[in-house]
Amino acid sequence: MASPNVTFLAIFVALALSVLHTDAVAAAAETLRHRSKTWCVAKPSVDEAALRGNLEFACSESDCGAIQGTGGCARPDGLLSRASVAMNAYYQARGRNSWNCFFNGTGLITITDPSLGTCKYA
Repeated sequence: MASPNVTFLAIFVALALSVLHTDAVAAAAETLRHRSKTWCVAKPSVDEAALRGNLEFACSESDCGAIQGTGGCARPDGLLSRASVAMNAYYQARGRNSWNCFFNGTGLITITDPSLGTCKYA
């Protein structure tokens, strides 16, 4: 039978290794998240009321200069396009976390850059 000191040491080493492993996995995930560029857009099936709400909320919490005045995205004619630009501005400003693109289930994270013409998504 192992002495109490050996048992304690074995438990301590096991706990230390599990903490180090968890920290390493979290650090790797964080690095990958920042290397892999993602964007947030509105789901195409979202109704107008939800799009308007998303647009208003996102612009109240982040910079929507791109869709206002002479911004590069001021010309998207459709509400879907304008809401997507605003939602992405919010998503990017908040750190590109999945929950920052939720918008009550109406947001969609994409790995394909949605930029088009002079409208460059951040």
